[in-house]
Amino acid sequence: MVVDMQEAGLRQYPWWWENTALTELEAEADQALPQQVDVVVVGAGLTGLSAAVTLSSAGRSVLALDAGRPGAGASSRNGAMLGRYFKHSFGQMKEDAGLDAAIAYFRELGAIYDFAIHRIEGLGLDSGLRNCGRVVGAITPAHRDRLFREWELRSRHVGEEVKFLDRSDDLELPTERYVGGVHIIENAALHPGRYSHAYLRSAQEAGASVIGHTTVKAVTGERAGFVVSTTRGAVRTRDVLIATNGYTPRSQKWLFRRLSPIDAFMVATAPLGPGALTRLRACNRTYHDNRKSSNYFQLSDDGRLIFGGRTGLFHRSLAQMVKKMRDEIAHFFPELARVEISHAWTGRCAATDDMFPHVGSHHGVHFALGYCFSGLAMAPYLGHKAAMRILGDQEAARTLFMKDDLRQVPWLKRQSWLIPLAMQYYRMREPLRKS
Repeated sequence: MVVDMQEAGLRQYPWWWENTALTELEAEADQALPQQVDVVVVGAGLTGLSAAVTLSSAGRSVLALDAGRPGAGASSRNGAMLGRYFKHSFGQMKEDAGLDAAIAYFRELGAIYDFAIHRIEGLGLDSGLRNCGRVVGAITPAHRDRLFREWELRSRHVGEEVKFLDRSDDLELPTERYVGGVHIIENAALHPGRYSHAYLRSAQEAGASVIGHTTVKAVTGERAGFVVSTTRGAVRTRDVLIATNGYTPRSQKWLFRRLSPIDAFMVATAPLGPGALTRLRACNRTYHDNRKSSNYFQLSDDGRLIFGGRTGLFHRSLAQMVKKMRDEIAHFFPELARVEISHAWTGRCAATDDMFPHVGSHHGVHFALGYCFSGLAMAPYLGHKAAMRILGDQEAARTLFMKDDLRQVPWLKRQSWLIPLAMQYYRMREPLRKS
């Protein structure tokens, strides 16, 4: 992305990186690779590091490699929301697959959320966990009615505790743009920078070797396992786990063709005065709407608005992205029309053709991916499931998201120029949107 001079003072990395090791942008010292390990994990984000914790704790020798700085991908570039969420609604799944299937999937989403909390507590992860609940806001009365129908089904069939909101719930609705919505009681927020770094430390403490700035060029099968060729040499291993999700390179041809990468955009404002956004401060939850072109936001510990949106769209420059995001903020909070933006960043997720996350194996190479922006809870869970499969514990590896034979994403859906066109189409169809 081109940087315009007038935006040169912006910090072009996530606010979540401040006061963490992720802001240390200098190259790491060269670190020799081992000649042989039990497992090579490709990708040292939440998926790979969670797998490394499980595998190392079980006594396997583990090498986790990352093409960049470990933890500096989508794992620390997201909206910081932890919940029971993926891209399929309960109502639509009930219609498409039946009530029993919908209940089974949404119960596992509950188990995924619980796994994330238990790992944070059990490993003592410094994650900035905040049990604040989440408000899904409605933009129009029709949107509100759809939300009510969806969460009434979830409440009735899987016991998800929610409060239904209308215009009278002023404190729970932080913006006049919301005409209602639902407050999901048991949802949380995290600090993604601290969370990713805590998983890195836990993997290392369990015995894993984690090395960044090392690109994997090829994974070649041989009789005793695999040879992983990298920019720092080759490593022999019995098992390989690919955990690169939206950053999966073309060299991983089979997986690359089964993912549609999607860019997300976020900004952080300068700290706001105590009189700003009083309704948002009153409950201080996480907030989003569930449109295809969704906006999501929350307050940071130091009073900044952390705001995301324009997912999948194209921006000519950082300056254009910041201007468009400031317009998005002003749409919800007119008093912030001229707010100072201190940080601006992107992150890349990925979707599978069926829009489900998946864990599986292809020609003996394991993978976990396809989170569709629900990775804070899903990534550690599926990383753990992949690890349990590598360890041979098929019962502990069991999940509805296990699928070895992924469908290839059609060529058009993988093209970087088409996704912005599709997202712009959705924005034109959705209510109260600015282009």
